[in-house]
This record gives sequence, C-alpha cells and structure tokens, in this order.
Amino acid sequence: MASFHAARAPRLLLLALLILGAAPLSAQSTAPAPSAAELQSAATTFAQGDWKRTLEAYTALAKQYPTHALARFRMGVALVELRRYAEGEAALREGERLGMPAPTVRWRIAESLAEQHRADEAIAELQRGAVPGTPLTMSAVMANAHFASLRAHPRWQAVLDAFDALTRPCLHDPRARQFDFWLGDWDVRPVGAPAVGPAARNTVTLENNGCTVMEHWTAPNGSAGQSFNLFDRSIGKWRQTWVDNIGGQHDYRGELVGRDMVLEGDTPAPNGALGRIPTRLTFFHISADSVRQFSQVSTDSGKTWTTSYDLMYVRRKGGADSTRR
Repeated sequence: MASFHAARAPRLLLLALLILGAAPLSAQSTAPAPSAAELQSAATTFAQGDWKRTLEAYTALAKQYPTHALARFRMGVALVELRRYAEGEAALREGERLGMPAPTVRWRIAESLAEQHRADEAIAELQRGAVPGTPLTMSAVMANAHFASLRAHPRWQAVLDAFDALTRPCLHDPRARQFDFWLGDWDVRPVGAPAVGPAARNTVTLENNGCTVMEHWTAPNGSAGQSFNLFDRSIGKWRQTWVDNIGGQHDYRGELVGRDMVLEGDTPAPNGALGRIPTRLTFFHISADSVRQFSQVSTDSGKTWTTSYDLMYVRRKGGADSTRR
C-alpha cells in the first residue's frame, strides 16, 4: 500500500492497485496510450515505493500521453508520498477527471487533504470513497499513517464503519440481526412434554461475518441436521434451507412479523412419497431464554393446515458460545 513506506505496505493491496491501474479505461480507449513495456517499467517503481523514480516515470508518461489517467493519478500518489501534498491533490483530481475510478482516487485525495490539515474535507472524501470497488479495507484505513490526524475527528468512527460494511455488510444491517433471538444452546422438547429423559439439543450459531444463522440439531432418537438461515437482500426476505441425515431438504422464505419469524415453503411429502407439500414454520420469540418452533403442513394445496410438530426451546445453562462471527 503506497500510503506508508513500502517496507510496511501490504503486498495484496499493492497488487490490487496495480491490476486496477493496468486495466484500460473507457475514457482513454481512443486516445494514445503508453505501451505495456512503458507501463510495466513505471509500475515496478510504484510497487517498490521508490517515490522519486515513480514521480519521474509517471511525469514523463503524463507529458507524452496527456489524457492518460493512470499516469496523472500515480504522479499524484508519488507527490503525496514525497510530502508535496497540494501538488499531489491537483494531480489526483486530474486523474479522476480523466477517468480513474472514483473509489481508487478518493481515498488518495483524502490522504493529501489530511496532510494539509483539511480534516472535514478529508473525511468527506473517505466517506464518498467507501463504496463497492474500493481497494481499501477498514484495517488499512486504520493503519494508514496519512490519516493519523483524523483519528480524533468526530466522524472518524463513521468512516471506519462505512469501510467495514463493505467487507462485513451483515454486521451493519439491522435486518440481518432479526433472527438473533434464536442464537444459543437449547434443550428442546415437545410443547407440554414433561422433562423426563434427555432432551433434543439444538445449537444455533452466528457464522460468516454475521450473515448466517446456522442450526445444529441432534436428538436422542438419532436424528440430526442443520439449517442455514440468512436475510437475502436481493428479495428482502429471510431464507432457510434445512438438510438432515435421512436425506430431507426443506426450503422456506419469510420475514419477521412483530417479534416472531414466520417462514413458508415446502418440504418432502411424507412416507417417502414423491413430491413436496406446503409448510409453514413459525419461531415465536417468547423470552430471552425460550423460543417456540411451530410447524404446520397442508395436503390440499394450502386450503387446510395440520400441526407437524410443536417444540419448546429452553436455553441451556452454561451452553456453548452462540455468537461466533
């Protein structure tokens, strides 16, 4: 990463920047452009963090190819690293005007603004740059030495949250937290059944950066299965997919209704028959330590419904951690 010395620069980020920079820009498609050899030679100095030679190389390219956005952009990067911040800002803005992708340019402009003690403008550029396509992550923003003066800014945390949301969106979307009441380690018995003998156990964990509510079911009769639950932003609803150790597979979609999760879908027909039947599945959020799971099926295409099962969950004391992310 060119925002601090090359010895400390993350190689993957440098590679991403090289790839972005090497990609042809539509604005330049009909204009004279440097050869691959010229670009590679200049890119080598950029990757090494040799900012004096980088400035010389890209200044020469910018003079020869005045509409080449990458040359102007990397001139700006080198100028900022050489502490010529105002000149660097001007070159970076020209690179953006010529066609460099905004997510790549804006955080570089923010570096120059931060070093010029224009904190509000720097924060605004970072927030505008926190969009899909940026090569920057929250950890890279935090480690960037150019932003040291911004860390006390009242909007700094909002900037970090915006970059974190690009790589861990479910942790920043309240809709993805609607089913968290089911997280936990639970003893499960039929509603009204006495607590005699071992209960079924269901451990529900949060996986994949908070995107997946994952169920792990085992019962004394040997049944076992898992379900994968997530809020699907493409349809604005929750999905559940269940699989088990007898080849069963269930599909549901639904949403939070009040405090309860209500899902509808289909499950395999009973007794090994071909086909699938409509099924309703409701998770009643009774309290912090109890959940009721109620399933209904229909054998007449949804005209009438019968109970498939009705289960009460009671949180196990000292159960396993359910909040892995």
